[in-house]
Amino acid sequence: MANCSRDQLNINLLNFPPEILDTIFTYFLYEDVSKLRLVCKGIDQVCQRLLNSGFSKAERLHSKCLKQVKSQLPRRESERRCHPLSRHCDILSAIETRLSLLGMTFIKYVDTNLCCFIPGKVRRCRQ
Repeated sequence: MANCSRDQLNINLLNFPPEILDTIFTYFLYEDVSKLRLVCKGIDQVCQRLLNSGFSKAERLHSKCLKQVKSQLPRRESERRCHPLSRHCDILSAIETRLSLLGMTFIKYVDTNLCCFIPGKVRRCRQ
């Protein structure tokens, strides 16, 4: 190492493969990742990709939870109403409605890079 010049030790974070960058940035809170977008355009793109994937993760988690709860409920509607998990199913159904509305409202803007989805917030993309 003593023979290496200072320029040779310089490592550009953006030279790493996207998978490695995604892994590194998953250790940050979503709020911190949203602030890192201000560093440069390259980091902004990495952060946008990670933040926008948060919506898909939320949808998948919700779907998994709803399927699990519904599998434990009885098939007959009259028995379902009195079941201890019926309230959980109602709540998950309400969340499904909200996720659907959120998707219809914002995803077209996220897909065109006009805004960036952050779980809990929607932020304007840097142009």
